[in-house]
Formats: sequence, structure tokens, C-alpha cells
Amino acid sequence: MHILGLLELAVQLFFAVHAGRTGRYWWIFLILGFPVAGSIIYFFAEYLPETQLQTKHTRVRRLSPAKRIKLLLRELEISESIQNKINLAEAYSQNGQYRQSIDLLEGCLVGAYSKDLHILEGLSFCFYNLGNFEKTLEYLSDLEEANEGKLSAKLRLMRATVYEKIGDDNRALEEYESIVNIFSGEEARCRYALLLKKRGQTRKAQELFEEIVRKAKLYPTQYKLQREWVKIAKKGLK
Repeated sequence: MHILGLLELAVQLFFAVHAGRTGRYWWIFLILGFPVAGSIIYFFAEYLPETQLQTKHTRVRRLSPAKRIKLLLRELEISESIQNKINLAEAYSQNGQYRQSIDLLEGCLVGAYSKDLHILEGLSFCFYNLGNFEKTLEYLSDLEEANEGKLSAKLRLMRATVYEKIGDDNRALEEYESIVNIFSGEEARCRYALLLKKRGQTRKAQELFEEIVRKAKLYPTQYKLQREWVKIAKKGLK
């Protein structure tokens, strides 16, 4: 009986913590107030469906892009929910079908989803890959505003490269400089150095290239994924 009591308490605490972490706060009172019944109800009403959905998404992600799209199109025919549209748009984007992804995502910018960060990021990415830099900057600006004036280093790098591509080198340099020490990997540092070199600031560019090469020698294992940028940096030093 003692073991059963401990097991019951462990299950109760597990579901209470899960409910709290996922924002289902009112369930905590039911789970704690009715230890056995509350846990059973929560398991079938919330935990099991969520687990099944996560398992399904994992299986879908393992499919080839064409099969994923076919499956998600079928799901969208069954239910034209915003989430189903987002899932299909993501699959289109990963398959390089950016226009189809954009059509779906722009249609999702309604109601509670009008400032959805995931949708705005997806649109920025798609327009960037289509070479429509005006729309890229527009959606990055919307995303920054919706996210209380913050953009991830990855998206700030995208914005910097857009500025560079449209010939606004000054803004590109400012953006590169602001993220060079917080960006994961050496892409930002290398792009910054290349633009500095292009603008005639060779000394500063050389220092950045040297830093990339030096770190690659110090941490060869960690820098395997940075081969492209290390190669460019070595070339920049010649």
C-alpha cells in the first residue's frame, strides 16, 4: 500500500508539473484536489492527445518532402484550420516551394494570428529566398514590432545580408557589427569581414579573418561545421 501511495503521488506530481509547464493551470487544482480521478481525466483529456499528436508530427517529419505535402494536403481538406495551413506552408518552404508557402501563410495572418511570430518569420524566410528583399524587410519589421522590438541573431543576419544585397552597405555594416559577437557560428563574422574588405577597410577585415582561422585551429572538432566560412577566411587572408 505504501508503494502504491508513492506511485500515486509521483503520477499526481508529474501531471501537475506538466499542466503548469504547458499553461493548463486550472487543471492543477483538479489533479491535486482529486488525486486519482483528476490524474486519469487529465491523462485522457490532455496528456494522451498531446503525446499522440507529437508522435504523429515526428512521423510526418520523417517522410520525404513530396509525401509530407501529400499527407498535409489531405489533412487540410479535412480541416482548414490555421495550424494545418501552417504545417503545409512549412512543408512547402522546406521543399523550396516558397510561393505556395507564402500564399498559405499570408492567409493565416488573421485574428489572433495576425501578429504570430512563427508565421511572420516564415514569410520573411520565403520572400528572402525568392529574392524579394522589400517584402523581406517589411515582414522582418512586422516581426520585430510584434516581438517587442527584438529579433533573433539569425534574423538580424538575414536583415544584414538583405541590406548588403540592396546596396545599403552602411546599414549592413551596422547590423553585422551588432551581431558578430553573439551569432552562433562564423557566418556573421565572415560576411562582416568580406564587406569591410570590399569597402576598403582591409585592416579590420584582416583581424576578423585571422580570428576565424585562429579559433578553427584551437577548436578543430567544434569548427567542422564552419568549414565553409573558415575556407573563405583563409582565402581572405591571402
